[in-house]
Amino acid sequence: MFSRRLQVLICALWLIPGLTGAAELTNVIDAADGDDLYDFIARVMYRRVQRGAKITREYSCDPSTRAYDLTTCPGAGPAGELLEVKELRYEHVIQEIVPELRFGIWHDLELLVEMPIVLEKHQTVEFAGNDGDPTKPVITPENSSIAPRLSDVDDPENLFDVPTNLPTRAGFGDMLFMLRFSPLSQERDPQRGEWTLELGYRAPTGQVARFGNEGVGRGVHEVIMGTSLSRRFKYVDPYMSLKGFLVFPSKDTLFKDYGSSQNLIAPGHRARFELGSEIIPYHDPKKHIRFFVDLRLGATYHAEGRDYSELFDAFASASKTCDPNGQDGASNCPTYTENSDIMIAGQFTDGITDVEEYLTLGGRFGLGAYLSEYVRFEFNLNLEHDTEHFITNADIGKDLNNSGLVEGKGDPKYSAAEQNPTYVPAYDTVGRRIRVEETMVFTLNVGLSGIF
Repeated sequence: MFSRRLQVLICALWLIPGLTGAAELTNVIDAADGDDLYDFIARVMYRRVQRGAKITREYSCDPSTRAYDLTTCPGAGPAGELLEVKELRYEHVIQEIVPELRFGIWHDLELLVEMPIVLEKHQTVEFAGNDGDPTKPVITPENSSIAPRLSDVDDPENLFDVPTNLPTRAGFGDMLFMLRFSPLSQERDPQRGEWTLELGYRAPTGQVARFGNEGVGRGVHEVIMGTSLSRRFKYVDPYMSLKGFLVFPSKDTLFKDYGSSQNLIAPGHRARFELGSEIIPYHDPKKHIRFFVDLRLGATYHAEGRDYSELFDAFASASKTCDPNGQDGASNCPTYTENSDIMIAGQFTDGITDVEEYLTLGGRFGLGAYLSEYVRFEFNLNLEHDTEHFITNADIGKDLNNSGLVEGKGDPKYSAAEQNPTYVPAYDTVGRRIRVEETMVFTLNVGLSGIF
């Protein structure tokens, strides 16, 4: 009975007449629509993204393999224990200008073109502090496994220097081309809502980011498919959106297929869901003036894949500080496994790592105003959190001979075909993996649009 009443209520709300229009998320411009032969919108958006995170590393409390650290492992018994121990604080700030052009093509059909320009991407990697709590330890070379003092007999080499001199990146980014179409339009039929379909392509137009350059491109083709719904009532315009992002490496990229038993090649695909509403406290259709507040919640699923991580530049910088032939074999040097027979065997990594799947959860608060028929202003703040995940998570390989192990060189059952060539013993080995935690992302957007 309750379910039936709820269905009736939703249908009744859907049919309540209201002011025509669509939420910004579903709004599509068009062309050849009566006296309005052509629509065009030019927007310039300033965006500032600030990301902060804690970096931890697995620590094996195993008295049979390393000196017992009672401070780090107070409760470990004879069987040992595997802990996540804090190491670093990571921060980056990205400032960019994003010009966007929207062209009306036909009835409720538009082409959107986005051209991001990164003004600056500044990164810092430092030892973690005690967060203002004197009872918590401060990380220094005396207790770090990433950048230990050189006299440490277990890790004689730095994985990378801390703090490390990371490049400041800037330049033209990867362009977006998107077709947007509304098969249902509330403006044409006030008894209906707005239904918008999107098909987009983000092209690898930016210089591919590599250690030693300032590029900001990812070197991938990205196909975007999305759908969104909204329904304008008198003062509110609720909406929902679902998008999928399919990622494929381009020709000029760091995402290489080295064959053998490599388990991941490209970044993981993504899916995003958003639910929210615009609140319209004032709307004068005759003067084309409208003020709105945008409240939104969203979640993005990131599948596992090889990708740029928070420590991409730091990992790649190790080639300047590590000596794989140094003391005790320099087990902290990030080099690809020597057990494979691929050309990269034993070489320093390029910084790309196997990243575990995770979720991004967040919300948005936005304000916007149509100040006239030709001008729109918008401002919004996003706050997001990434769930904890490993950023060094490559498998050692695949057991093809059913021995229960992936044997290394020197073992009678060794097979090069079993080896994952992108496996890095220094940080992909269980007990040495690196994890991102407590990630918070603040994004500020300020935009101005000209409507023609």
